Amino acid sequence: MWNVCGSEIRHSPVRVKIVVTSRSRNRPTPLLARKVERIASVLEEHMGKPVQPRRKSAPLDSLIATLLSQNTNDRNSHRAWLHLKREYPSWEAVADAPTRMIAKTIEVGGLKNQKAKRIKLILERIRREVGRYDLGFLKTKSNEEAMQYLSSMKGVGMKTAACVLVFSLGREVFPVDTHIHRLCNRLGLVQTTNAEQTFNAISTVIPNGSAYSIHVNLIRFGRKTCRSNNPLCSTCPLFDECVYPDKVTHAAMAARPSGRSKRDVDFIILNHVS
Repeated sequence: MWNVCGSEIRHSPVRVKIVVTSRSRNRPTPLLARKVERIASVLEEHMGKPVQPRRKSAPLDSLIATLLSQNTNDRNSHRAWLHLKREYPSWEAVADAPTRMIAKTIEVGGLKNQKAKRIKLILERIRREVGRYDLGFLKTKSNEEAMQYLSSMKGVGMKTAACVLVFSLGREVFPVDTHIHRLCNRLGLVQTTNAEQTFNAISTVIPNGSAYSIHVNLIRFGRKTCRSNNPLCSTCPLFDECVYPDKVTHAAMAARPSGRSKRDVDFIILNHVS
């Protein structure tokens, strides 16, 4: 049950773990916390300290933009976002539009039919429960309450919910997608099999005030250096921290360019939502 704008909302209870339980094999330790601090420091030294835009996007904007970013790259998801906003001047207009027209508008972002249906369902639910197309009430909720509410929506996982908290609400929550999950395992921060496990395992050891910086720099690091295929281990500033079993082999190989420009490396869609 939720109290939003003075009214009660009832929905199926959803439990979202945002801390590590005592039974977790990835229980945080002082050594792990110090390693996270070292990695954060090295990333900032080599890639700079990301500065979050002073003007933050509305939570609903961030939610839809993050949904559009699922299973595609930031450039295409941003194009889908721009097409959606240009075609429909308000969320009410999106909610009133046929699903097939929304799908056509966001086609460049991939999975157009699935995403269009989910956008419609999300908007319908928010209008029904809140009375308007607005998630501003989340500013008064705790991190756990906001995460629970957002992740109870179809198509909204913990990563998407966490992105809304970080990029719109300025909260100290560390979003973990499949790429950050891969990097955290390569760097020996966790031993997990999926992004949700990584999120639960590492949330409590992110240094206070560093969640945004580490999140953005890991994304940049994963695009520029620690790529999924052909990682540039020979030039990696975190080589000594890494537990990736093939790092010596890759370090001996001639580096092959990725073909991405610096602009592509630095672009984060949720910093460009307005």
